[in-house]
Amino acid sequence: MDSKLVLAVDVFDADYALDLSRKLSDELFAVKINWPLMMVKGASIISELSKYSKVICDLKVADIPNTNALIAGKAAEMGAWGIVSHSIIGKDSLQAVASISEDLRVFSVVAMSNKGASQYIYPHTDELIEMSRELGVYGLIAPGNDYEMLSRIKRQAGKMKVMAPGVGAQGGSAGEAVRNGADLVVVGRAIYNADDPLAAARAFNDEISKVISLEKE
Repeated sequence: MDSKLVLAVDVFDADYALDLSRKLSDELFAVKINWPLMMVKGASIISELSKYSKVICDLKVADIPNTNALIAGKAAEMGAWGIVSHSIIGKDSLQAVASISEDLRVFSVVAMSNKGASQYIYPHTDELIEMSRELGVYGLIAPGNDYEMLSRIKRQAGKMKVMAPGVGAQGGSAGEAVRNGADLVVVGRAIYNADDPLAAARAFNDEISKVISLEKE
């Protein structure tokens, strides 16, 4: 299945995360993990989840270049497909992540799905996109619940992929996110807290597929 759906597994229960990733693997492009799982299981969870799906480490790396390189290097070593890094920390720190490995796809945060992002990140979004392009990163993070900003970022993304969190529990629509430029749609709580996570994942994929079909007509 050619899915655009990324499952954000923001839970502490590693067994549940592994079971969910196994059961939903045919519905997903990738699973995205954040600090909750890493705090419980350490970097080994990357390798374990990689048995079922691509793994994107959403660690939002935001430190000096040396520390960023250490974190990105370990993620790559453990088999991560991608990693998310802040770009507002500056070119040298983002470059440290981007230079680790050609096999580790770097997603640069140029906007976020929380309301507070408009206070400090949004005023610099255009600059962050340009810096990300100069460094040749794989993709950009854009809000799936702010369609105007998402569309704006997509227009400037060029060859960079756009991954959009904020869909589901944060109010964004998967279909609208794709319609406004998302190449990958991130959904977390609306799937992993659902009574039937597999049915929920399939529903999001159906919504995305309908938009794609309409755009092809």
